[in-house]
Amino acid sequence: MRDWTLLLARLAMAACLLPSAIAHVSNVSGLALSLWMKGMPFSHGVATACAIAELFGALALALGLAPRLTVSALASSLVITTGTLHRFWDVPGSARALEQAIFLGNAAMLAALAFYVVSGPGAWSWQAFWRPAASPAPQSAPKKQPRPRKPRAKAAPAAKEQELAEAA
Repeated sequence: MRDWTLLLARLAMAACLLPSAIAHVSNVSGLALSLWMKGMPFSHGVATACAIAELFGALALALGLAPRLTVSALASSLVITTGTLHRFWDVPGSARALEQAIFLGNAAMLAALAFYVVSGPGAWSWQAFWRPAASPAPQSAPKKQPRPRKPRAKAAPAAKEQELAEAA
């Protein structure tokens, strides 16, 4: 039951992120212009990085691939775009409700990504496929006992060496 839940949660989060990612990838210059108009420095580079992170992050999320890296990329992109483009407290009138809804939706997505990092992708993911759970090691032949070693001759203490040197 747990694996089904984690799989469905991952797919639902990816489905929520993918339309925005496709829109941003198909119009990177529009996203860059929006960021520039809000005062973001290096807006074209930031927009390109956010669009790529959103697209590949949503796909990696759906597949359950590299959860920490995926969440890092998606959370960074969400924080940048939400904090820059959806400042509802700056918007007057009826548009404020729309911006507030988008802002809170993105905040909820950040919370869902935090739960994803804590719970992991589950057994039905690429990560679990590539790193199977610790399975019992196959039974191998019993270990051979080490050969007995010959005792080594002990070195004479320094005082005896001095006595021998004086006697010679």
